[in-house]
Amino acid sequence: MNTSSTRTRRRALAALAILIAALAVYAGAQALRGQGQSAKAAPAAATATVVEFLPEDLYTVRRDALSRTLPLTGTLAALTSATVKAKVAGELVEVAVREGQAVKRGQLLARIDQTEVQARVAARQADAEAARAQLGLAEKNRSTQKSLLEKNFISQNAFDTTQSNQEVAAARLRAAEADLVAARKSLGDAVLLAPFAGVVSERHAQPGERVPLDGKVVSLVDLTRLELEAAVPASTIARVKVGQPVAFRVDGFGEREFLGRIERINPATTAGSRSINLYAVIENSDGLLRGGLFAQGELILERIENALLAPASAVREETGRQYVYAIADGVLRRKLVKTGRPDAGDQVQVLEGLAEGERIVKSNLGLLREGVPAKVREPAAAGAADARQR
Repeated sequence: MNTSSTRTRRRALAALAILIAALAVYAGAQALRGQGQSAKAAPAAATATVVEFLPEDLYTVRRDALSRTLPLTGTLAALTSATVKAKVAGELVEVAVREGQAVKRGQLLARIDQTEVQARVAARQADAEAARAQLGLAEKNRSTQKSLLEKNFISQNAFDTTQSNQEVAAARLRAAEADLVAARKSLGDAVLLAPFAGVVSERHAQPGERVPLDGKVVSLVDLTRLELEAAVPASTIARVKVGQPVAFRVDGFGEREFLGRIERINPATTAGSRSINLYAVIENSDGLLRGGLFAQGELILERIENALLAPASAVREETGRQYVYAIADGVLRRKLVKTGRPDAGDQVQVLEGLAEGERIVKSNLGLLREGVPAKVREPAAAGAADARQR
């Protein structure tokens, strides 16, 4: 009896152990199944993530004028300038102008002592009168000799000698008269006049000084037209044309902009720099600008009206193809585009792929994927979220 009860109890305990093991195996299988379902749900949740953009992260494609420019720097100089020099040697008795003074064409600048010049004129005049008297005598002798020759009182040789003397006297008179003209011109050259209307930039000599022939006396500049000389790379010269406008600013005038036009282009590059000099002319009728001022500006190579514009930072490139990310119907879309050269403000003309009013991602914000839901985070909401975080 005791033996039979013991066996029965052992069988019951074994069955209970088996049941417990089976329950443990079932619970483990359920747990693994639950983990698999969670793992499958995770990508779906990730796929459903919405990408948020701030308004300043986006750009609305619009139409506006696009200017392509080339930077220029240079120094302003007077287009017309001259240094008035002494045409005769002598003592300066008067310098009638000073630096910065405006003068008119033909106005007296300086006067050289005319004593020596007047004496030279008198001497040349006396030489001319003497030559004229000698010619008169020679002509009278020739007339007499000709009458004698006709009566066969003298030989042909004697007459030829008389005629030759008359021709020599005539030549001497012409030479004396030419010297007299030159001397009288020197008398006029002792008075220095302004060759054009302008401003005196420098006095090289003072009254009382003796100036030599071709000695500098006064320098003049005409400020009504100025010239800007600037060098540009030879690689850009194909896009530069005579007549193109130039906009520039000048030191001392703040943000004020001045305009000019390309008037000449040097036909050769500058040795050692591989650059080509351009010459722009600026109208300065009000005399506001001065020679020697430093100017910095832009040569306007091309201006396109009503161009479709986008920031160059928004355009990405991959395998030789350009594209941008745009938001359409709340979803991020990748759009292939074709663009032109950027302007000085880092904007490009969109030739293909976008329409006016489309919103695109302004700059590279990292890895973006096409098809991801996207929305714009309003400034008020962004401010409230930042406040909560603080």
